Amino acid sequence: MNKLGHGNCPFFFLISFDQNKNLVEALDEINPDEIKFKIETDKEVISNFAYQNLNGRFEILPKETDFETYHKAFSFVKNEIHVGNSFLVNLTLSTPIKINRAPEEIVKSLKSRYVLWLKDEFLCFSPESFVEVYEEGKISSFPMKGTINANLENAREIILNDQKEFFEHTTIVDLIRNDLSKVSEKVWVERFRFLDEITKENGQKLLQVSSEVCGNLPKNWKENIGEWFMQLLPAGSITGAPKDKTCEIIVKAEKALHKNGKRGHYTGVFGIFDGKRLISAVAIRFLEQHPNGLYYKSGGGITARSEAEKEFEEVKQKIYVPVF
Repeated sequence: MNKLGHGNCPFFFLISFDQNKNLVEALDEINPDEIKFKIETDKEVISNFAYQNLNGRFEILPKETDFETYHKAFSFVKNEIHVGNSFLVNLTLSTPIKINRAPEEIVKSLKSRYVLWLKDEFLCFSPESFVEVYEEGKISSFPMKGTINANLENAREIILNDQKEFFEHTTIVDLIRNDLSKVSEKVWVERFRFLDEITKENGQKLLQVSSEVCGNLPKNWKENIGEWFMQLLPAGSITGAPKDKTCEIIVKAEKALHKNGKRGHYTGVFGIFDGKRLISAVAIRFLEQHPNGLYYKSGGGITARSEAEKEFEEVKQKIYVPVF
């Protein structure tokens, strides 16, 4: 990343949650038969494939998920919170699913801001930005924390007035401020708790709460992209606080909740450097392929006020594929 950034050479990058399975490749060397990506900004869409309408019916069917296994992990997390080792933990799991179209068919029809497909591995359709860096060195991060069914009466008021959600979101914003202060000369909160609307494939809408935290990088930020970028990982919105100890808790809690016992690329980050700007996303809303079937990875923040049944339902509610 340092080498390509120093030479203003556009590149793509993918970094796993534990930063042990990574890919960095010049944009002009990416084979679209192996990797497809879409990065959408306010001004443009950067993609190596053309959008196509999905002809015919699409269905995603979650199978029964083992609540008992989730509850054991949830109880472990709650105990770690009660003894003071963390005060916010993002707990995730894999849900077996069936879909009636292949991931390589679906990818061209996805309407998420950030799309990534790796052949025979996974399909990601994330709504969550990680960091954007503009040519002059301004860096913006967009932590997303808080989800509600938009069709509920007074949904906006409910999510914005929920004390548990407020605490969780504020904690992550503070964590992101601390992360950006490691690499920035100045840090501030540009926007606090604004709402985005997302449409699921069944027409149901979700409201998601985000904030924008900004900083100023040194003028030579392109020359050492890899060094400062890695200091920001893993993303605060999908770990918790304090980050280092919470990551240890996550690894222990999620061993039985994911295939192979790890998140892998799920909740990692991906993006591009176009020679002037860096744009990246958090790899959430994630469909993973395994020899024995497909799994949808999703999660949510656990605090001392969390209830297992409600958190489990929220995780299942996040299972969708935005193709319409």
